[in-house]
Amino acid sequence: MPFAAKSASVVKTLAIGISLMLAVGIAGCAATQEKDAENAEAAAARSQASAERAEAAADKALESSAAAMKAADHAAAAVKEATKEMDRVSAHLEQMLKEREEEEAEVKPRHRKSPAAKKNASDETTTNESGRWGSAPTPAAKPSPAK
Repeated sequence: MPFAAKSASVVKTLAIGISLMLAVGIAGCAATQEKDAENAEAAAARSQASAERAEAAADKALESSAAAMKAADHAAAAVKEATKEMDRVSAHLEQMLKEREEEEAEVKPRHRKSPAAKKNASDETTTNESGRWGSAPTPAAKPSPAK
C-alpha cells in the first residue's frame, strides 16, 4: 500500500496544483476584465467630454446664427427705410420738376414771340438782291434756276 498511499498523495498534489492554476487563471481573467472595464470607463469619459465640447460648439454656432439673422433683419430694415426715403425724394424731385415746367410754360408766352411772328421778323431782316436790308423778295420775283 505504500504505492497506493503515494498515489493518493500524488493525486492530492495534482488536485491542489490544478486548483491553484484555475485560481490564477480566473484571477488573470478577472484582472483582464477589470482592466477592460477601466479602459471602457476611460473611453466613456472621453466620449462624454467630447460630447460636451460638441454641444458647446453647437450652442456657439446657434448663437452666431441668431446674431447673423438679427444683423440680416437690421440690414433688411435699413434697405426698406432707404427705399422709402428714395421714393420720397424721387416724388419730391418729380414735383419740383413739374412745378418748374409749369413756371417755364407760364414764362414762355410772355417773353417769346410765337413761331409765326419769328418767321415774319426774320424775313424782314434779310437782305434783298441789291444787298440792302429790308423786305426780302417774294418767290415769284426771284428768277427760277435754268433747267
